[in-house]
Amino acid sequence: MPQTVASHFRSGGLPNGWQSQIGFFATELGVVVLATVMAFGLPRILGIVPVSLINVQNKEYWFGPAQLENTLFFFKVQFAWFGCALLAFLLFVNELVFRANLASPHRLNTTAFVAAMAVFLTFVVVWTVRLILHFSKTN
Repeated sequence: MPQTVASHFRSGGLPNGWQSQIGFFATELGVVVLATVMAFGLPRILGIVPVSLINVQNKEYWFGPAQLENTLFFFKVQFAWFGCALLAFLLFVNELVFRANLASPHRLNTTAFVAAMAVFLTFVVVWTVRLILHFSKTN
């Protein structure tokens, strides 16, 4: 990687933002760590925060004594899937940025980026609908 890394790209894939190599990798590491903590730490937090702070349908049922363990396990699994999808998307985008920086002239593969974004957003929509449907029932 060059010492100055193209880190932001405008439409058409041409770079319009730059960072030092150290700054770029520190930012990327921070984003990956934050995504990992959110995906795998948030379900643990849900088990200790007051139910009044949680906003799901039928929360009295889902966070009641009979369902609490199953609910927390469901959140753990769902957020793990979300975290894996988010990390896969971030790693794919990082690969595109690495390739753009190694090419001359620097250019991001916008077709691959848009396709990856579409796949990730489709996953997010399906994931969200599954959560809504799961918590809308009480049996």
